[in-house]
Amino acid sequence: MSEFSLDDALSGQANASTVKADQGNQGQNYNPWGGQNPGQQGFPGQPFPGFPAPGQGQGQQNPGYPAPGQGPQYPGYPAPGQGPQYPGFPPGGQQYPGFPPAAGQQYPGYPGFPGPGQPYPGAPTPGAPTPGQGPSVPKQTVPNVPSGPQKVPCDIPLPAGCVAGMCFELEGTPTGKGFGVDYKIGNDIALHVNPRFHEHPHVLVRNSCVGGKWGPEERQCPKFPFQQGKPFKLQIHFQPDCYRVAVNNENLFQYKHRLTNFAGIKCIRIQGDLTISGVRVTMV
Repeated sequence: MSEFSLDDALSGQANASTVKADQGNQGQNYNPWGGQNPGQQGFPGQPFPGFPAPGQGQGQQNPGYPAPGQGPQYPGYPAPGQGPQYPGFPPGGQQYPGFPPAAGQQYPGYPGFPGPGQPYPGAPTPGAPTPGQGPSVPKQTVPNVPSGPQKVPCDIPLPAGCVAGMCFELEGTPTGKGFGVDYKIGNDIALHVNPRFHEHPHVLVRNSCVGGKWGPEERQCPKFPFQQGKPFKLQIHFQPDCYRVAVNNENLFQYKHRLTNFAGIKCIRIQGDLTISGVRVTMV
């Protein structure tokens, strides 16, 4: 029997351990800390568990990270092509809660929009006339212009001059040879309307006076509408291109403008043989 020594035993165990370590570490990096199974990585300098193997892509990866090409993803994130989505967001094309279901319907509580059963903006107001039936608002009297009975002669002031849509109305009764209505620009007369009873046949003359000189008279008229002692209503409508004159609501003639300083017409003078029961200037 050979003698066994403690030195030999210790030397044999070390050699066996060295052989096993060499056999287990062939083709692998040496791990001085141990605790790793063959093929498992994770010691310093190596990727952590779940990191893709070489050739599978770059960058770190953690549980739930999407595959390459899928983009970032988190719980509830829509699939590619579906657009962003958050809790309560309606599916594509649907409306937000409370949003009007159809064009033209009102927003809840939005001012200016009609309530249920009310007409939409732009719809005709109930009772308003249809187009061609006349203005939908009553005549507005021009401020600072006197109305009602007046003494003759009298001047009716026009603070802003003449503007389109202005209408002068004179109600009175003829009492003599004739009377006149003059639209005045300083000493000039833009329009002179002069019914004459002293001429036979009676005539309704229109004219203008510039620099003290009268122009050619206009006398043509379908009828002479005035009678001595009988009330009348004379209406002169100011238009951009002419004066339109009616008597007793009957259109008689138009007088084209000869003087175009409309803002300078500051006065309408009434004089002659008549009594005045009412005058007014309105916008129509």
